[in-house]
Amino acid sequence: MEGECRFCKLCIVLTLLGLTLICFAMSSGAVGTVIANFPIETSRTQIDLYLLDHSLFPQKTTERRESNYPQICIKKKFDISFLKVHKAGSTTLMNIFLRFAIENKLNIVLPRRSKGYGFNYLGYGQTLARDKIVPLPANESYNILCNHVVYNREAFRSIMPEDTVYVGIIREPVSYFKSASSYYGFYKQLQNMSEGRIPQDRIVSEFLKNTSQTKRGIYYVNNKMSFDFGIPNQKFHDDVFVEEYIKELDQDFSLVLILEHFKESLVLMKRILCWNTKDILYVPLNAMKNKPSFDLNGNDIDNLRKWNSADFKLYNYFYKVFIAKIASYGEDFKEEVENFKSIQEDVKRFCNKTIGYRDTSSFVTFPNTKWGDAFVVTVKDCKLMKEPEAPMMKRLIENAWTRYNASIAKTSFDTVK
Repeated sequence: MEGECRFCKLCIVLTLLGLTLICFAMSSGAVGTVIANFPIETSRTQIDLYLLDHSLFPQKTTERRESNYPQICIKKKFDISFLKVHKAGSTTLMNIFLRFAIENKLNIVLPRRSKGYGFNYLGYGQTLARDKIVPLPANESYNILCNHVVYNREAFRSIMPEDTVYVGIIREPVSYFKSASSYYGFYKQLQNMSEGRIPQDRIVSEFLKNTSQTKRGIYYVNNKMSFDFGIPNQKFHDDVFVEEYIKELDQDFSLVLILEHFKESLVLMKRILCWNTKDILYVPLNAMKNKPSFDLNGNDIDNLRKWNSADFKLYNYFYKVFIAKIASYGEDFKEEVENFKSIQEDVKRFCNKTIGYRDTSSFVTFPNTKWGDAFVVTVKDCKLMKEPEAPMMKRLIENAWTRYNASIAKTSFDTVK
């Protein structure tokens, strides 16, 4: 009875928030499984109310409950395509995938060049093409894709294996705009354009009132997340096209991570990919040290929502999907996230303490839990987690070319022989 009341309470609260719900009661009469079908206009604040209000979820119990998702994975996933979206924590996530590839001796889709501007891109503003990547020895296939490139279903599937799991990441659009404007120099450009005629705290506001006043420098701040996911810029404001395309993306991608819930995203990814806890450990990379130097008021955000409408639609849709996935796991998921946060803190302390040691034999051990096996973190692991993208990519590309050229030489020798 108590479980049924708690289920009713959740439905009532969400209905009062104006959210459309489909509530499925479990046949056992216990707490229902709730799948929220939020409209695309629903705000993050409304959705967060039920994610963060623990009292609306089943209480902790010593009995392990079954969930809609398998708690124990049968087969670890090795073929993965990660869409590296700009300014969305993707460099940190890329490091996770590269370390996984190194640890498991997997083939990575790598750019052909190992130096020069933008060498680490698989496609600068373009999608994937076989003539732009390091080839593989005969009869081998690619396993991991995680460099910057524009998504295209046909292009990706022509190179990645059929069983590839597709993963992406997005960021709240207002936060994205502020970060990208500062990082890529757009805010500085607006300052220079104003020539002191507009007060500093009004520069961005005046631009957002009339975004047609300049087309220069907007590449990274105008619906860039949507562009990375494959929406062409001429379709940014075609609402019907954008909404249908996003639904197609939902069919392609098993998971789109949310930067604002990064640790929850990683635990969710771990479950979907059947990975171990060690596989998702990280050290933040390429994070901005200084916060953006401008703020946006309510009117500014309304104008930004019109200009970057595709990004807002993309984010709202996949935020809803993300929350529904988390809600399906129930209390067990929250417990694993808290456990992961604790492990992350221990790993951070260990790595910060030992990264400068000449003696690299130090290590820290973590016991097995109901969410994964025991594992060891070494100084070598710390160095890989902290290694910047450029030198790691350079080394991997050069090693891949060496391996490919050696296979060609061997084939030629065997042919002559």
